[in-house]
Amino acid sequence: MVKFLINLLYLFQIKTPIKIVINFIKNFFLNYKTKRKSKKIETNLYQNFQSKYNHRWFCTHLNFLTSNLKKNQNIKRILEIGSYEGLSAIFYLNLFKDSSIECVDTWSGGEQQPGEDFSFIEKNFDKNLNLYKNKVLKHKMLSDNFFAQNKNKFDLIFIDGDHKYDQVKRDALNAWKILNNRGVLIFDDYTYNHYKKETSLNPAPAINEFIKNFSNEISKFVIWKQVIIFKK
Repeated sequence: MVKFLINLLYLFQIKTPIKIVINFIKNFFLNYKTKRKSKKIETNLYQNFQSKYNHRWFCTHLNFLTSNLKKNQNIKRILEIGSYEGLSAIFYLNLFKDSSIECVDTWSGGEQQPGEDFSFIEKNFDKNLNLYKNKVLKHKMLSDNFFAQNKNKFDLIFIDGDHKYDQVKRDALNAWKILNNRGVLIFDDYTYNHYKKETSLNPAPAINEFIKNFSNEISKFVIWKQVIIFKK
């Protein structure tokens, strides 16, 4: 509950629209006691998962994502910006049985992940996704470069790359252009507050702005630690 209040204060600090704040509060109370459900999904899904750092941030969202996405079995083509060791890619491929995924990552890290051995992280990604290799296309590059050369459209796009405002904004705008109608756009780490002295550099201001600017093209959005946006 303390973390909830800290996050709520942060959302007010960055002047989050009240409609979004209410959505966050509603989904916090729907999901803050679902840790056991997420853990059960994690245990079943990642029995042989390779990890050097044991970063399981994504796993806390498993029940939230499953409950909000499981009915969308029309999802066939998935794009992921930021793949790390493959937790999210494996989740989406298992939730949507007939899907394939394109994974975009530099596997070189940045200021938000200091001191990590990304050559080892990339090797773990390759091992973890080996079972799904016929359904995975790996792009080792910046997301800007991927979008510049991409000619495909997607049913679901997951944004979990560079967490700075400008990059989140660019990734969102580029993703929306190639997201099919009735597709799903997901942002990770909505409450990420790495830049405490310059909060405008964090992801939430960019995501808030995106929701406001594209409200006429959005049928529904669901906000907790992640943001799920359904396109009309």
